[in-house]
Amino acid sequence: MDQVTTERLSQISQAIHHVENAKREQQQILNAFWEHPPALDEEVVAKRMQEIRDRIRALEERRRALIQERDFLIVRAATIKRGGN
Repeated sequence: MDQVTTERLSQISQAIHHVENAKREQQQILNAFWEHPPALDEEVVAKRMQEIRDRIRALEERRRALIQERDFLIVRAATIKRGGN
C-alpha cells in the first residue's frame, strides 16, 4: 500500500473516531432535554432539539461517507497489490 493511501486511511480512522465522539455528545445533549422538565418556552426547546437531531443526522452521514471512502481505498489497494504480483 502506498504512503498516501496509508496516511489517508489513518486520517479517515481518526475522523471516524471524532465523528462518533461528536455524535455521542450530541445524543447526550438531546437526552438531557428529555430528562428535564418542560421549559417555559416549549417552541424554543423543540427547535433546539430539532437542531441537535439534524446535527446527529449530519454526523451519521459523514461517518457513512468516511467508511465508504475507507472501504474504497482498501479495495483499491488490494486490487493494485494483486495486479502487481
